[in-house]
Formats: sequence, C-alpha cells, structure tokens
Amino acid sequence: MSGLARRSAAAFVVLAAVSACATQGTLWEEYSEAGVTAYSEGDYEAAEDFFSAALEVSEQSGKVDERLATSLSNLASAYTALGRHGGSEALYRRALAIRENLFGRDDPIVAATLADLGEACRIMGRYADAETALLRSLVIREQAFGPDHPGAAASLDHLAALYRDQDRLEDALDAAERVVSIRRASLAPDDPLIASGLNDLAAVHRGLGDFERADGAYRRALEIRERSLGPDHPDVATILNDLAVLSQLRGRNREAEIMLKRALDVQQRALPDDHPDIATTLRNYAVVLRATGRVTDAMFLDRQADQIDGG
Repeated sequence: MSGLARRSAAAFVVLAAVSACATQGTLWEEYSEAGVTAYSEGDYEAAEDFFSAALEVSEQSGKVDERLATSLSNLASAYTALGRHGGSEALYRRALAIRENLFGRDDPIVAATLADLGEACRIMGRYADAETALLRSLVIREQAFGPDHPGAAASLDHLAALYRDQDRLEDALDAAERVVSIRRASLAPDDPLIASGLNDLAAVHRGLGDFERADGAYRRALEIRERSLGPDHPDVATILNDLAVLSQLRGRNREAEIMLKRALDVQQRALPDDHPDIATTLRNYAVVLRATGRVTDAMFLDRQADQIDGG
C-alpha cells in the first residue's frame, strides 16, 4: 500500500434502536439506553460493557425475539467501533437470522442488519460478501421507502466505501454523491450523518486526484462533527486523520503534522490503547516525519503501530 496508511474502521455505525418490546424500566432497557448514550459520546468500551450486560439479560429470558436481536446488533456495533470486526460479524449474523425469521426477508430492519453486516465484511476485505449484503440491503430499503430516503443513503454510504476500496472510483463517486444529496435534503444541517457522507465523498475525490474538492468536503465534514459531537470525539479524529493524509499528498507537511497530533491526542484519550485507528494515525504521522527528515522519530512511531497491529 503506497502513501499514507488508509483508515480501516468504519466512519459511522448506526445503532439499532432500543426495542419497544421491553417493559418500561426493565434492567434490559436501562443497560441498552446506557450503552446507546456511551456509544454516542464515543466511550465505546463503556458501551460494550452495557450492551454485553443487556445481551446477558435477554439471553437469560430464553426468548428468541427482537430484544435479543437488538442486543446482538448493539454489541456488534460496539465491537466494530473497537476494531473487533470478526466478533461483530458473528453477532450481526445471529441478529440477521433472528430478524429474518421474525419479520421476513424484506423488512427494513433486516436491511439495516444487512448494511451493518456488509460493512463488517468490507472492513475485513471480504468484498464479495460485503457487496452481496449491501446490495440486498439497498434493494429492500428502496422498495420500502423510495430511492431518496435516508435509509437508502445508509446502504449507499457503505457501498461507496466498498467501491472505493476496490478502486471502482466512478461507482464510488455516484454512490457518495447520492448519499450527500439525500442527507442534505432530509436531515438537519449539522447532522453527523451529513459529515459521514461528506467524508466519504472527499475520499473518493482524493482517489480521483481532485484535491481541491476533497479538501472542501473534508473541511465541511470536520466543521459539522466538531459542532455536533464536540472537538474530542473519535469521529472528529477520523476526519482530522483523513484531512492530514490529503495535506501530506499536497506537500503541506506542517499542516498535516498539526492535524495528526490532534487526532492522536483525541484517540489516545478516547480509545483503548490497542485500537487499530491509533495504529493508522501513528503510521500516517510516521510518513509525515519521514517527509520532513525525522527518520528516527518515524521509525519509533512505526514500531508503536506494529505493536498495536501485532497485539
């Protein structure tokens, strides 16, 4: 892989809603709601703990119902955010089987689970499995809601990332532009989903060599995430990292270094020490250090990244 190391984690994970089938005030509902709150604040380890507790409660009931599927899907989302993609795939597949049995193969909640499963497969490089799940998800959502619904945009967002990974950049551009158009028309201006779509669109522009458009989209995405999530959220660090990659490609090494320092600081405070996003930032930072003649410092950062990847 040439140039700066690419980010491997998903830019954004949509959590399944807390199921209405739970009685108000139950322990399951308390754990689930606490997990959703922790996840939205970027505290993914706490979210994992709460979702694990909710899953245990739902499994103890002995019922194979939507509450169990929601618990599985929510815990899978936490695993994805923590970089544990193999674990998330297994949980999503369990949730998918339950929901297909409960609601049928063409229900929108099945489409949501397929989209999450497809994203997990994409991140692990299983592109054929990812495309199968994501295209099925898109068809279900378009048939249920229409082609301009935010649900369709969610599937298209993952497809754009998949096509980009495969260097199918024209396909990625079409999908990413549809995502941004749909979300701008249907969501509030500062919705984090608009930032997610802009970040993916910027990555496609970067791949096509259109650095000016990429820079503008990245910066608009950064502004939205800082306003909506706060400056110290891991999703802000994601865009800082991506924007730094672009700046380095344009020869703006000092600017790239400033952004990578900030991204690394946010990630080291918000994420577990062995999170793969930290390794990505360290490698990107090492590229900048080499470009400015600090080879020894670059080697040190690469060793740190190797320890994370090998750990």
